[in-house]
Amino acid sequence: MASAESLYSTLQKSGHRTKLPVPMFDRSQISIWSILKQCIGKELSKITMPIVWNEPVSFLERFAENVLYSYLLDKADECTDPIMRMQYVAAFAASSIASNIDRLSKPFNPLLGETYEYDGDDLPHRFVCEQVSHHPPVSAFVCESKDNGARWKFYGSILPKAKFSVKNMEVNPKGLLTLELKRHKEVYTWESVTCTVHNIVVGRLWFEYHGTTEIVNHTNKIKAILNFKPYSWSSKELHKIEGYIVDSHKKKVRGLYGYWSEALYSIDIDHFESFLKQQKKDAKQASKNPPQRTTNSASSSDNGDPDEEVPDVDLSHEQLNLPPNSITLWRIIPKLDYANQYYNFSVYTMALNEWTEEDQKTRPPLPPTDSRFRPDIRQMEDGNIDKAGDEKNRLEEKQRLARSTMEKRREEWQPRWFRLAKHEITGQEVWVSNEKYWQRNWSNCPDIY
Repeated sequence: MASAESLYSTLQKSGHRTKLPVPMFDRSQISIWSILKQCIGKELSKITMPIVWNEPVSFLERFAENVLYSYLLDKADECTDPIMRMQYVAAFAASSIASNIDRLSKPFNPLLGETYEYDGDDLPHRFVCEQVSHHPPVSAFVCESKDNGARWKFYGSILPKAKFSVKNMEVNPKGLLTLELKRHKEVYTWESVTCTVHNIVVGRLWFEYHGTTEIVNHTNKIKAILNFKPYSWSSKELHKIEGYIVDSHKKKVRGLYGYWSEALYSIDIDHFESFLKQQKKDAKQASKNPPQRTTNSASSSDNGDPDEEVPDVDLSHEQLNLPPNSITLWRIIPKLDYANQYYNFSVYTMALNEWTEEDQKTRPPLPPTDSRFRPDIRQMEDGNIDKAGDEKNRLEEKQRLARSTMEKRREEWQPRWFRLAKHEITGQEVWVSNEKYWQRNWSNCPDIY
């Protein structure tokens, strides 16, 4: 598998479902602000929203989407040039949020001890994630190449931190991410960028990722710096990425450019600098004669407050006019024509919660804690919204009771598949696999559903 095209073809031919059992619910009569105004100051995991604002996947399944383009790590492993390896690692980091495009629903909060695995024949990796802590809510994961991780291993943990203002919600996924390219004896680390959801009071919801990710190769000191640009009302560009590959002498050697919602390109550094200068020149010229701004929001104010408007995106950036000899590192898989009827899920996401009778007969057994067995998510998938809400409440009450019982016994929760360890490079305390999950001994799994 060497491209987005071959990945998409493989997913389509995998035999997995390409639609959910029923389309999503109509949310037009529900005010999200009436809910979110009660959530100011709370952690994201403690926010209780009507189930109609959920999407039928767990946060753990969302994390599985982050590694959809793992073929980029295979390509990095195959490269003999360390600069090329870093380019593909940077593309993988950028691609990790691509599945979130147009996704404005909230996944189900994982229960303590909940797990999710993906070990299908359609992707070149195996993945497992576990909710290892409830307060604070931490999800740990490991994704590794199909050869038991002999070529590469990607692991880390996520602690989502939410901050509310009057109009926006900012989500900062805290946690160190680590990639080991074992054949090259290289260790890379980076962290995720911030996501801001706009118009939680009035107007139509929209979101963007912004901030800087620095990917460090601790073996040879090469770095990739990715700047996720906030939306520009002057250039009308959304989801833009600009960055560089910097060698061990701090010299810029390649330019990185693209959109996390579309593609990432590598550009010769001299051409890249000229390319950016021309873009700035064009933007400055356009600002002298700005077109009258339009908005798609029915609730925008007369004074043109950007926070109450939906971005007016100029699609001309699709004709990028990139410098010659630019390299396409990664491109997103095509969006399904009917995606907006199904939470804007990709063809991959549609199948994340699938577990058929045939799977039960032919695939290795899953642990009883797997997200596929959550009755609230399953009921929502099947269109039973009231039953889904009842099951969600039952599971949360069961979790509270279990936690209370443990506190009375003065017991501490012990994750089954991950352990805390000191990171060999940074010295930080991180969650790592205890290497027991794929032995598939489920005898000690907790009863959480």
